Amino acid sequence: MRALSLDLRERILGALKTEPSSLIVAKRFGVSASSVRKLRLKVQRTGEVEAGVAPGRERLVQGADEERLRRLVRQYPDATLNVLCELLADQGAVVVSETTMWRQLGRMGLSLKKRPSAPSRRVGRM
Repeated sequence: MRALSLDLRERILGALKTEPSSLIVAKRFGVSASSVRKLRLKVQRTGEVEAGVAPGRERLVQGADEERLRRLVRQYPDATLNVLCELLADQGAVVVSETTMWRQLGRMGLSLKKRPSAPSRRVGRM
């Protein structure tokens, strides 16, 4: 979800001065009642109206490194996650773990399927 705009935050706070019910204000502006309550509490505690910084950290593989990775997957379609991590590091790009590589490939819409789908092998009685 995206943060409420500064303009909307200020209008909500203005409405809270005349209307004490967060439910009514939320309905008027089309936001959740909990958003209105959280905004009121934040302003009471810190005095700030602006949205805070989103949690988490910046992605390691982005921009030119992402393009390098795309080329590596095209060039070595049968490479494992570990091999792709090493190839990316060898090219002077970022050093990432296998988990980070897996997530990045997922975000890019790339898969590491080694062979096309085949009918399942039947085991047991026939």
